[in-house]
Amino acid sequence: MSPPRVKDAPRIERFGPALPPSTFTGFAVAALAVLAIALLSYRTLQTRAAAGDMVTHTLTVVAKLEEVLSTVKDAETGQRGFLLTGAESYLSPYTHAKKTLPERLTELRGLIADSAVQQQRLDRLEGAVTEKLAELQETVDLQLRGEGRQAIAVVKEDRGLAAMRTIRATLEEMELEERTLLTRRNAESQASANLALVVTLSGSALLFALLGIAAYTTARDFRARAIESWLQTAQASLATRMQGEQRLDRLGGNILRVLADTLEAQVGALYVADTANHFRRVAGHALPPDLEARNEHLSPGEGLAGQALKDGRVFHLRDVPEGYLPIASGLIRGRPRHVLIAPSQVDGQVNAVLELGFLHPVHPSDLELLQRVSDAIGVAVRSSHDRTRLEQLLEETQRQAEELQAQQEELRVSNEEIEEQSRVLKESQSRMLTQQEELEQTNAQLEQQARLLENQRDDLTLAQVTLTEKATELERTNRYKSEFLANMSHELRTPLNSSLILAKLLADNKEGNLTAEQVRFAQTIGSAGNDLLALINDILDLSRIEAGKVEAQWESVGLQRFVENLARTFQPVAEQKGLRFATTVAPDVPETLETDPQRLGQVLKNLLANAFKFTEAGEVTLTLTPESPGRVAFRVRDSGIGIPRELQGAIFEAFRQADGSTHRKYGGTGLGLSISRDLARLLGGDVTVHSTPGEGSTFTVTLPLRPGAPVPAVRETPPA
Repeated sequence: MSPPRVKDAPRIERFGPALPPSTFTGFAVAALAVLAIALLSYRTLQTRAAAGDMVTHTLTVVAKLEEVLSTVKDAETGQRGFLLTGAESYLSPYTHAKKTLPERLTELRGLIADSAVQQQRLDRLEGAVTEKLAELQETVDLQLRGEGRQAIAVVKEDRGLAAMRTIRATLEEMELEERTLLTRRNAESQASANLALVVTLSGSALLFALLGIAAYTTARDFRARAIESWLQTAQASLATRMQGEQRLDRLGGNILRVLADTLEAQVGALYVADTANHFRRVAGHALPPDLEARNEHLSPGEGLAGQALKDGRVFHLRDVPEGYLPIASGLIRGRPRHVLIAPSQVDGQVNAVLELGFLHPVHPSDLELLQRVSDAIGVAVRSSHDRTRLEQLLEETQRQAEELQAQQEELRVSNEEIEEQSRVLKESQSRMLTQQEELEQTNAQLEQQARLLENQRDDLTLAQVTLTEKATELERTNRYKSEFLANMSHELRTPLNSSLILAKLLADNKEGNLTAEQVRFAQTIGSAGNDLLALINDILDLSRIEAGKVEAQWESVGLQRFVENLARTFQPVAEQKGLRFATTVAPDVPETLETDPQRLGQVLKNLLANAFKFTEAGEVTLTLTPESPGRVAFRVRDSGIGIPRELQGAIFEAFRQADGSTHRKYGGTGLGLSISRDLARLLGGDVTVHSTPGEGSTFTVTLPLRPGAPVPAVRETPPA
């Protein structure tokens, strides 16, 4: 039987038992069966395990018996070898047997502790073993004293042979007993295995049978619930579509549409009683055009539908006649395989009949649904009939009332027209006054906005003039400063160079007429003069950069050779301060760089000089690596004093150092980093710093491989 066609899966009941009694009973029996099978299986497994342990125990006893016999044989073999050769090396098996035989007999006694018979045999075995060992010991002692003939005589007395026969016989009896036990225990183990198999197979068969019964019961109950839920859902859906005030045509269409969709009918028609013996088709579902134009009326006893009307019961037609309620589409035309004809009645009077055609077999639930909804359809049809008659009476009454009121309306028309014209004039006057007030308010707002815009324009003009004047003044000041610095640097460097030359001559002391202290003074003057000359050069460079008068001279620079030159320059400085200095060029760095070698050298020399100056111990490194596509990075890392994070932005400002203590301890002007960053930006790159106080600093110079390459976003050093 095919499952019912339900539009929505039935919801689980909120209340009531979770399972029907029959289903619950089936599952309870299955659970008990599983429990019984589990208990039997457990008992069987325990029995098998015990039998297995006993089999293992028996095999162990047999093995121990064989070990005892083997050990006695080894002792006898060692004795014979010693008696024949006189070599004490043959006594090794005998000595080993004397040591191990008591232990093996003790182990054997523990294994057969549950058998009194075996214990008696073991007592006899121990006596024979003791006697055999005594005979062996006696012969060995005689041989050791050089009395070999007496030892042979003891052997010929056959005391050892008799003891050996007793040992063999006793061991054979004990082994036979154990093997008999082994056979019986194997049989018990096999019986346990067979019982376990029988219990498992029987229990599984019973369990499968119980599960099958429970599944069948559950499916049957679920199917019944699903059918009932489907019927209730269909009834509720139909009742919803029949609610409200509807004419017969609309009501019939809704009824036929709901039932056709719910029952999956391919064609259908609904006839409603016009009079007691005359029915009219008010709705059709997928009817062919030729059938739409005919068979619009039906009488009791006329055709199958008429017969169902007359009998007042549901018809299920299986052998459908040719041409009866045909099914047509754009590609095919045929007849249904099954037809349901269901009359609807109220108070014993049939007032509607429904015809539905199907290509698939009709399910009994379909008949049940039609029987359940037939009365509701009849009530809805009668209500629609009554509503239609009431509407007709109401329309007639309204028509008469409208005719009576028509004259009164004509009389009022002229008065209403006059009143309307007066009202329109008043409204027009009111709107004009309102618009005039709105225009005056808008004009006032516009005037206020115009004045505000004029004030803003004047302020903007004044600000622009002020900015222009300040820019002009700033440009003039910068020009004066640059000219002053250039002139001053020239005026200062000329006498300073003379002083430096004189200090150099004095420090060299070629005539030898100066004392050591005077030479040291001359060297101090020369060093201070060089520092002053460097400061003047830095100030001049900074002023030229700020004035935009520094231009880069681009040429191809071999990076490997460039780095080697820097290494040679600063290696003496590193050796003088006792620092490690290393340079590294990554393998994937390009061989050449298009840049200004003088400016690049100035930047890196400033950074390296600072690194050596602020590093007391440790190392300074220069590393060249590729950066983002088309760029390279020069990293100068030291293990010096480091720079606090809040001061890492200030060190790039002119005449600024990390703090006053740095200047007092290490000296310097604070211009090197400012000039280095400006020169790096002139070359299309930038300088950044990463530093941790007490651990050191890393300054990174990033440059493009070629001038004019796009400059990526550079993370600025955070401001102080």
